[in-house]
Amino acid sequence: MNIGITVLGGGSRGNSLVIHTGDSGILIDAGFSRKETLARLARAQLSPDIIKTILITHEHGDHIKGCRLLSQELRVPICVSHHTYDYLRGSKGEEWSQVKIFSAGANFEFGQFSIAPFSVQHDAVDPVGFVIGCDGRRIGIATDLGCINELAKLRLHDCDALVLEANYDLEMLRNAERSLSLKRRIMGRHGHLDNRDAVAALDELLTPRSKALFLTHISSECNAHNLVEKLAGNKLQELGRTDIILKVIEQDNPTATVWV
Repeated sequence: MNIGITVLGGGSRGNSLVIHTGDSGILIDAGFSRKETLARLARAQLSPDIIKTILITHEHGDHIKGCRLLSQELRVPICVSHHTYDYLRGSKGEEWSQVKIFSAGANFEFGQFSIAPFSVQHDAVDPVGFVIGCDGRRIGIATDLGCINELAKLRLHDCDALVLEANYDLEMLRNAERSLSLKRRIMGRHGHLDNRDAVAALDELLTPRSKALFLTHISSECNAHNLVEKLAGNKLQELGRTDIILKVIEQDNPTATVWV
């Protein structure tokens, strides 16, 4: 059985992707409105009926904007960590009608998918990445993290497809018209991952089974898609892995489905 990865969009204005088998799938994050998510599913030629659950990485608006209304419309549960859901209920008054609580490090199953959440370093309450398994395939996902620590390396190693953040170019961020405090937050160990750290990690993360690489959450002000594509392409060439499908994710357009 092949597994499809369809990224609906990635960036500061919304993040969402679908892991699916064709007739059954999981939505990871719902950072676009309900209407926009449904429109992007249609543009990607995916029926919303295949979505069986919504996984949430963390509570920031560009990852949860449409999750409550989508859950209601599609009549599917939202899977969220205990601490993240407690925060959303306590600080924002969020109440979701269908919720499945998980803890980082405790694997669980949903339908034909195995889900392994793991903690990542980001400025959120309880941020996680995921490794989604199905029929022997492994899809690793880490879209917001300040660094790739040993746990992240362990979890993301040896996946058939990898979805990884490449948020900013260091020089572009340093020269940007942003406050010093914001720059420090972004560059910190609980901020976002820069291009060179993301690309350098591929030495350890990619293995002979790796077939596809998605680089996402590209900053619109402090990065450039062609720069990310060049750096990643050069690294894949250096590793002798030009066979790997490389996708640099756009904010405004879903990617064509990649099957692994």
